[in-house]
Amino acid sequence: MRKNITQIRDMELIESELRSNVAGVLALNYGSEKITQIATPFIYQDKNIYIFFNNENEIFENIHFDDSASFTIIKTGKAKKRSDLGFYPTYSFLSISVTGTIKNVEDAKLIEDLRQSYLVKYKRSMEGEIDLFALGRVIIIDSEEIQAFEETGG
Repeated sequence: MRKNITQIRDMELIESELRSNVAGVLALNYGSEKITQIATPFIYQDKNIYIFFNNENEIFENIHFDDSASFTIIKTGKAKKRSDLGFYPTYSFLSISVTGTIKNVEDAKLIEDLRQSYLVKYKRSMEGEIDLFALGRVIIIDSEEIQAFEETGG
């Protein structure tokens, strides 16, 4: 088994993947001395990750704000034959991790702008009534570091 890991430094590529990917995993401190991971849709904007919770979400109630958190997306791809690897890969994926401080978003105008961005990204049609219950509360991972890696192996 061999693998090749390459760090990606092209911020345009990284940001493009963060804008277009539909879900990732949020890892954070939850409750008393407990770490939890949540698969969730998100918005990437201004180098930060925004995640929505409904107004009655137990996880939201137990978040340790102003603590560290991380968010990771993975994009799988078809393994391409490359002569520089010295082997024929069977898998390939891109992972991007954003780490930073988790905060509660309280600015009403920002929340409304984020809701609109969320609806544009995830809703097929803007027609009809839109229930914003699921978008009641918003957190931000105020990014301190963004790392991306491409791994190919087999």
